[in-house]
Amino acid sequence: MSSALVICTTCAEGRGQALLEAVENEALARDWTLPVRGQACMAACKQSCTAALQGAGKHSYLFGQLQPDATCVDALLAVAAQHAEPGDGLLGWDRRPDRLKGGLVARLPPLVAS
Repeated sequence: MSSALVICTTCAEGRGQALLEAVENEALARDWTLPVRGQACMAACKQSCTAALQGAGKHSYLFGQLQPDATCVDALLAVAAQHAEPGDGLLGWDRRPDRLKGGLVARLPPLVAS
């Protein structure tokens, strides 16, 4: 399973929706194959705008303090590509785009089947 990039659509009085649209437009321009979707309120309002990476058997990440600009769009698509690589989705700090080296709200371990 690959990864999905999820962007909060209700962040910061429309900036979250603008970020989603900017990411979707750039993904289309790049023939992006990974899923990108919006989600209303990811409950990190003080860190808005926020975006998450999820994938079965992978670490999940929630990034905050994002803007609907080209730097954030490029960073989100780059880190989503890394997250989709085979493995547990662990994103090494040294491999993250500079824009995403700060603003990490949470990293959650993969869900373990019981």
